[in-house]
Amino acid sequence: MMGLLCFLVAMVLPFTTPAYEVTVEKDVTYTTAMGYYTYAPIGDKGSTLKLLFHSGIPKPVTLEMDIYKPAGAPEGPRPLLLMMHGGSFFIGNKEEPGQVGWCEYFASLGYVAVSINYRLGFHARKKEFREAELRALEDADAALAYLLGREDLRIDPDRVFVAGTSAGAMTALSLAFQLYGDRPMQALKPRLPRNFRVRAVANLWGSVHDLSVLENARVPILSFQSTADPVMPYDFGYPLGWAGRLISDPMYGTHAVHEKALELGLRAEHHPVPEPRHRMHLDDALEYTPRFFEIRDAMAEFFAGEME
Repeated sequence: MMGLLCFLVAMVLPFTTPAYEVTVEKDVTYTTAMGYYTYAPIGDKGSTLKLLFHSGIPKPVTLEMDIYKPAGAPEGPRPLLLMMHGGSFFIGNKEEPGQVGWCEYFASLGYVAVSINYRLGFHARKKEFREAELRALEDADAALAYLLGREDLRIDPDRVFVAGTSAGAMTALSLAFQLYGDRPMQALKPRLPRNFRVRAVANLWGSVHDLSVLENARVPILSFQSTADPVMPYDFGYPLGWAGRLISDPMYGTHAVHEKALELGLRAEHHPVPEPRHRMHLDDALEYTPRFFEIRDAMAEFFAGEME
């Protein structure tokens, strides 16, 4: 009886109302690759030392994901949400509370929701920072290839959604517009044949190096960012404040991305917020803020608008 009720609720309000219990496959290996490390908790005092004084050489590392699934969902194909954590490509992990909370929620809506670890670490030089970006992008591609190859997950290849915070949002945008766009990046070729579709991106305080990449695909973009973000440029500037000049060229933040998306006729929604914070979904104790729930609900509504 309860299963029938959940099914009826899901039919009336598809993918916007929680209807399912959630089960989790933890620490699923999706590939191995050469890198420095894949796990550095936010607040770990040693993480900065890893960035500034890392003297090792790349070694084989195991890349893992957590897969959140809707228990009792109908047998038909399910949408996929692939999430990437933030952390400037040198800290963070798949168990960051925001990623966990969002994945649990979207699985309760009927999605297969996945939070991934990807390769972290780089020496403080521009070339190294770009290589760290490419490693994360390559790992996201490998994660998606693994997930679409899992028949038991019953993922609908026509309803793939990607999202991320900060560096994870940079990766999500690159995935949709550069790697899987009409003109794949020369530096990295996708593993996947073009038999799937990225329906939308949630760009949570991320940025791009070049606005022209948005001409490469017709993918809707939902964005959130503080107008006074101290880490990522809101419009155009260096990430990471003054230190960013050492490792990155200037970048375009969510406001510039949104304006370009509108110019190109893409479906786009932008939520500028006033508080001067970078990580707005968690407080200093890593507890959910009200913005966590605002972002969660906006993502659900925006993604539901892309369902057919």
